[in-house]
Amino acid sequence: MKNVQTDNSAVRFVDDIFRLAIKERAGDIHFEPREKGMAVRFRVDGDLRYAADVPADICGKVISRLKVISDMDLTERRKPQEGRGSIDENTDIRVSVLPTLYGEKVAIRILNKDLCPREARLLGIDGENLLRYNELIRSDSGLILIAGTTGSGKTSTMYAMLTELARDDVNTVTLEDPVEYSILGTNQVSMNENAGLSFSVGLKSVLRQDPDITAVGEVRDSETAKTAYILATTGRLTLATVHAANALSLPVRMEDLGISRQMLEEVLSGVIIQRLLRRVCKGCGGRGCEDCGGRGYMGRIGAFGIAVFPKGEKALTEGLRKADQALEENCRRLAEGGITAAWEV
Repeated sequence: MKNVQTDNSAVRFVDDIFRLAIKERAGDIHFEPREKGMAVRFRVDGDLRYAADVPADICGKVISRLKVISDMDLTERRKPQEGRGSIDENTDIRVSVLPTLYGEKVAIRILNKDLCPREARLLGIDGENLLRYNELIRSDSGLILIAGTTGSGKTSTMYAMLTELARDDVNTVTLEDPVEYSILGTNQVSMNENAGLSFSVGLKSVLRQDPDITAVGEVRDSETAKTAYILATTGRLTLATVHAANALSLPVRMEDLGISRQMLEEVLSGVIIQRLLRRVCKGCGGRGCEDCGGRGYMGRIGAFGIAVFPKGEKALTEGLRKADQALEENCRRLAEGGITAAWEV
């Protein structure tokens, strides 16, 4: 009876943490083992915040519960694991387990289907950037790179673009690791190295699927970079996200991944460089109130710099510089309009 009671306590605790995380608008949950006990922290609007302590007698049971939800091996405690699960019909979770000095650390990404942006305006793209964005999604070939730092919303932008591109007269295929949100009318493939489905294997299959539009998830190694490049050279419009501090650093970043400057010039149709900035709380104007937890911010908004590279244009550096300048201008307008704070920019 004692074991059953402990199990039930762990289940209730995990459920309570999920409910609190959704209420607090958390994008990530961290279960962090310490020398004594375990702490829970939420990432809200880009910042980590302490949320709770896990009762000492159920720490192990809580980890087991999270593994069950995300379909992981309960007996494996020495190796990292990754899995997926669902909180409810509208909320999926992506779970990563990492062995540390004091036990297994669990990081959970919350994927709320209702919050997945479906169009550019919902992302915060407007003005000249919106005109360039619309020009990009009308492209019929080439590579569009969506760049930014970690947590800048690159994947959300790619999903919004794919949603707008999905039509009855086009065949869209994606290679993702993993698929985060489902998009109606798009054929999404989740990579699985353990099952032998790598990006190189997926590339061969995609080329046999008669695609009009292709997308590669995050370009983080030479294999994914090569996959994106080859797809772009076959006359298909190809989307890909890549980690970069600014647009001007993209040629160096891609060269590190095996794509030379000349190769990039051959296929690049456009670049979107972006950031996520915290919104000033409307209720208190940034002074701090109960709604924003005294922090002065509530939610985030995207800032963008977009550049289009017409076919045959080789002025790569100038185009990338224009993208960075457009991002700076977008940030400045958001600060001047009181949407975000000057120091946040």
